[in-house]
Amino acid sequence: MRAAPLFLALAFPALALAACSEDRREEAAEGPARAAVYPAADGGAATGRFEISSADSGAVIVQEVLPDGSYRNLMDGELVETGTWATPEPGVFCTTSSNGRTSCDEESLAPDGTWISVNVEDPAVRWIIRRLEETSGPPAA
Repeated sequence: MRAAPLFLALAFPALALAACSEDRREEAAEGPARAAVYPAADGGAATGRFEISSADSGAVIVQEVLPDGSYRNLMDGELVETGTWATPEPGVFCTTSSNGRTSCDEESLAPDGTWISVNVEDPAVRWIIRRLEETSGPPAA
């Protein structure tokens, strides 16, 4: 009669351990948890294609913000920068370029539907952002 409780006492930890390792495999298959993604200043998705222009220099960049947490910047159709992006809080968009440069901007909606992006560290650095229409073609290379 005493063998059954001893068997259960030895078997239960093994069953519990097997269940835990199964949970870990499921979590690993799902990938690492991604931080919350807040909407863009216009209330739309943070991802998409955006025209970013500078009033000072006249530079125009097309930024493709991808759902996998990466972005790429193009000027005149040429790839000029890649990296990762995050929205640590509503109204703030941060990038870390592939060369390690990090930048965060506060974004606010303008009356014409564009928005103003002001660098957190240097408020003199300002961009005007306009959401581009999605295309059915593949993103630019």
